Amino acid sequence: CKLIGIDQDKEAIAAATKRLQCFDKRVSVVNSNFCRIKSILDELGIDSIDGAILDLGVSSYQLDNGERGFSYMHDAPLDMRMNRESAKSAYDVVNSYSCEDLTRIFFDYGEEKWSKRIAEFIINERQKKPLETTFELVEIIKAAIPKSARMDGGHPGKRIFQAIRIEVNNELGILHDAISDLCEAL
Repeated sequence: CKLIGIDQDKEAIAAATKRLQCFDKRVSVVNSNFCRIKSILDELGIDSIDGAILDLGVSSYQLDNGERGFSYMHDAPLDMRMNRESAKSAYDVVNSYSCEDLTRIFFDYGEEKWSKRIAEFIINERQKKPLETTFELVEIIKAAIPKSARMDGGHPGKRIFQAIRIEVNNELGILHDAISDLCEAL
């Protein structure tokens, strides 16, 4: 039996390597993205796999680590990159996307019914100055959603932060590619 663990977050790789070191050669921990499964298997000299488990989305460690910018509960720079070496961050999405693109990702990836209004508020605020922190974004989201609508559904930033994170990390595009390649590898 051989386990191949793949993660694009270097901090997760370090933690997994330490935790799994007792399994020696039966575990390979790879700092990459699972959408590269074909080339990873080639590099490891593995022709096929018997199974795959994909851990999708953000980890509690990333949410708890406020400086990563994933959480609306901690003030931090707008980042949300799972791979800190990736070019696009939440800052880029929030400060450069058009109103139409922001509306689309908020609705498609966050199922936020106030998507257009939140996007418009972001566009108006960033004309004054670029948005830099999670709490700045949270305040805009709160201002955009009427108080009566904020009473239900938890924190008003929940769906918007999810949508931005999905966009920043191309989570759905990566998933599409990974599923196709994993099926071939099985």
